[in-house]
Amino acid sequence: MAQQFDYPKTETELRTLLDELYLQSKKAREEGKYPSFKGLLEIMSAETTIVTAIHNIKSNHGSDTPGVDNKTMRKEYLEKPYKWVINDIQRAFENFEAQKILRKYIDKLGKKEKRPLGIPTIRDRIVQECMRIVLEPIMEALFFDHSYGFRPMRDTAMALERLNFITFHTGYYWIVEGDISKCFDHINHNILLRRLYHLGIKDRRVLQILKQMLKAGVLDECEVNEEGTMQGGIISPLLANAYLDIMDEWITKQWELKETTHKYVQDSAKRRALKKTRLVPGFLVRYADDFVIITDSRIHAEFWKTTLKEFLETEMKLTLSKEKTLITDVRKKHANFLGYEFKVVKGKGEHGYITRTQPDRKRLKQKVDSITRDIKKIPRETSREKLIDEINRINSRIRGVIQYYQCCTWVSVSMDKYARKVQLAASRRLKQYKGKWIRAKDTQNLPRVHQNYRQKIPSIQYRDIYIGITSLTFCNWQETRGKNPKETPYTAEGREINFKRTKKKRIQARLDDVYSENAAIAILKGKWGHLNNFEFVMNKAYALNRDKLKCRVCGKWLIDHAPYTHRINPNLPLEKVNRVSNLISVHKRCYMAINTPSMDISGYEKQVQKRILSYREKLVVSHTCNK
Repeated sequence: MAQQFDYPKTETELRTLLDELYLQSKKAREEGKYPSFKGLLEIMSAETTIVTAIHNIKSNHGSDTPGVDNKTMRKEYLEKPYKWVINDIQRAFENFEAQKILRKYIDKLGKKEKRPLGIPTIRDRIVQECMRIVLEPIMEALFFDHSYGFRPMRDTAMALERLNFITFHTGYYWIVEGDISKCFDHINHNILLRRLYHLGIKDRRVLQILKQMLKAGVLDECEVNEEGTMQGGIISPLLANAYLDIMDEWITKQWELKETTHKYVQDSAKRRALKKTRLVPGFLVRYADDFVIITDSRIHAEFWKTTLKEFLETEMKLTLSKEKTLITDVRKKHANFLGYEFKVVKGKGEHGYITRTQPDRKRLKQKVDSITRDIKKIPRETSREKLIDEINRINSRIRGVIQYYQCCTWVSVSMDKYARKVQLAASRRLKQYKGKWIRAKDTQNLPRVHQNYRQKIPSIQYRDIYIGITSLTFCNWQETRGKNPKETPYTAEGREINFKRTKKKRIQARLDDVYSENAAIAILKGKWGHLNNFEFVMNKAYALNRDKLKCRVCGKWLIDHAPYTHRINPNLPLEKVNRVSNLISVHKRCYMAINTPSMDISGYEKQVQKRILSYREKLVVSHTCNK
């Protein structure tokens, strides 16, 4: 029987509902079944889902990229009336017609060929995000535990650690490096839709919308897209994972997740039992369309390569690349996976070997060369402020390289080789600004990184401080823990595990149950009422969340009162005036005290009076007129 749910009225209810979808789907999986869900379209088109979707897209820089209609998120939705936006997206769900996709090409690092990206219109992007929000928890509960690409709370380091774990504990050193030729471009629509239905998406209205999205034409290229899921679409990674889950299921059921008559408590006991059979060992680790199969011999590696090739061609209409699908004995030669080089060397391991990982040297060199070119492009004559912006941008790229590769055991050795090249380029470029070599610990930028290093880095003086270009050598190996299958955004336990691992701020729902529609009507209907667009109605709830349900003026709780929202500077341009940073949550009385200079505030505490006067002053000194 298909599960149906009531549509959520607040983001808190949406969070609870997504958790329920995940648990229902997981329960079905544990029982050896697949779930069955209907009524999903009502959840996707609910007001709170639309608001959440727009907020998610808005926080992404891609929201400023127009589609074929040349419309952006800000002009088309954020600056429109709240109800108009909601009604527009709901109408899109009722009579969905996918608009054509704008094709753009981006460079591939170190390659002449370019990667094609498909850019849907903003309206279609919002619809896709609404669908992703609801479909993801259902599929997350069903996907293979050791696929890591485009999934929440997973990354490449976890995939590499899984590869480390398998080789260390099994003594299997033969690896099939899988490469599917243009995987995303050749996904069969009919097979994909059948797979989604198989995974529990029984709402045919949803499947019909997805079908239209998949077949959306490309501007100046084709009217109908007959195959593939366009890279660049918000929902494309999820759909690609659903498609490749067919392969995951086929591979893992032959060994890793082989059903046995006897139920084993430990995986090691099950492996020992399977070894006594004629089954071919094989462990899968996948990240999007990049994957490896780990096995115990060349013969078995050849078996996996041959049988997988046949399966992909017959069942999934995909092709395994002959040239790029390699068989490697990692005791003799390294295997390439996700930009890492993987090899085992003799050591005090369980089977006499330990793993050695390092950045892919070719790819690392390309990244370093790109950073060096960016340093050389820093303008020769510019202000100190602009120069600092350039330094910050360069530092961000260097730290990005470090953070990606810090899971490699030999990362320090690899970085040392290229660090000098970056430092010399930086020194030459900063020399014209009277740059000096200053100890990293004496610079004032990146304090958490630089405070422990006495090594000198190229720096410039700005007033009384030094700003330096950081070094690739400030990189230490960071041990990566294996993925905990309980870590997921769709359970309270999973979110807590993620918080303990990353120390990142806990995910919070918008406090829109406090900011009800009735309360919204009462907010700022006077002088600044013309600014009450969709962005304002959305962000006032996030501001209240940031303020922890307390008045920013008097510090008292706002629960028992309809919260008011005050714009610190109401004269900012329209694209800035309703940002969370410009909004504060206050009581009605405090709001009136700020906006009525003649109002007597002697009844307030002295500290509260100072805050009121401070906000009054900010209103007075506001000078940028809103057009």
